[in-house]
Amino acid sequence: MPHLDASSPLIRKPDLVAAAMDGETVMMSIERGEYFGLGGVGSRVWELLDQPTTLAQLTQVICTEYEVDAATCRGDLQKFLADLLDNGLVAPA
Repeated sequence: MPHLDASSPLIRKPDLVAAAMDGETVMMSIERGEYFGLGGVGSRVWELLDQPTTLAQLTQVICTEYEVDAATCRGDLQKFLADLLDNGLVAPA
């Protein structure tokens, strides 16, 4: 898993087509020809990544909107963002 600095902004990759469907976000990577789906908090994080956003900013927003402590939230977001990076869905801004 790549190390994510809490102050390094990430943003969605521009070559993705995304749409909301039944409370989930469905995406297609045109470059890779693959489909991806996100639900729940993942969809909310995806919305926030429309603009350059840091792990610290995401943690603050998610902790405010959901009942989760900061340490758990930060750890879960680090794993989630690493998966998004590994799959080419987000990139450093």
